[in-house]
Amino acid sequence: MIWNQIKTMNCLPQKPDDRFDAYLTRNPIAFTTPAGPDQRYWVIGPYDKLKELARAFRVDATARASFDDGCFGRRHTDLPPTGEQPAGGFRKKMAVAVPRPVNPALIAMRQDASPPQTPRRSDQFNVFADFYAKKTLEAHHIIEKSILGDLKRNKGDLRDDVAPCVLVVAELHQQIYTPEVSRFRASFSPGMSSMAQADLLTTIYKDLYASPQMADLLAIANVIIGQVRLGMPK
Repeated sequence: MIWNQIKTMNCLPQKPDDRFDAYLTRNPIAFTTPAGPDQRYWVIGPYDKLKELARAFRVDATARASFDDGCFGRRHTDLPPTGEQPAGGFRKKMAVAVPRPVNPALIAMRQDASPPQTPRRSDQFNVFADFYAKKTLEAHHIIEKSILGDLKRNKGDLRDDVAPCVLVVAELHQQIYTPEVSRFRASFSPGMSSMAQADLLTTIYKDLYASPQMADLLAIANVIIGQVRLGMPK
């Protein structure tokens, strides 16, 4: 079972809150916050269970406290929102939005010693910052579900609704993870061997999770890729 291997090898043994099927990854990530040094951990679990947890964070103070050590992005300010979800979208407002100068301090918040300098859209536009600050956390499939579907591997523990996911802020999921990986879908040609599929997945995810902060996510990705290499799940 893929999940048994992940929980044994890549997660801390104790669930933070027994009400939720969600786990903290094994290795701490060091952040520098205004209050001082802090250690956090990625929150992983099956897709459907993380969706449930993300909704609970908005209204359940006990759930938020249980996962107080959770890491939800590359900055210490990437945290679960509370209260009402944002109404509407941002497309109409973006038509008249004016970019603001990027504050270098925002880039410096990223955990890596030498973070990429590309700003987030919320760093440049108030409308994005307001929208994403209120948007519910999202469950990101650690290996993109559309690719697993194309490879006919979204079965068993890798079914879309139960596959291993990590809980992240919506902007990171929508603007980085999904676009970066989805562009590779056409590279998986019909008739590829399971070995070739796994080799290409390895190349994609070594790059996507290259940051030391994401080492545990890469380790979990490699568990899944190992199953693909074996021609599993069938």
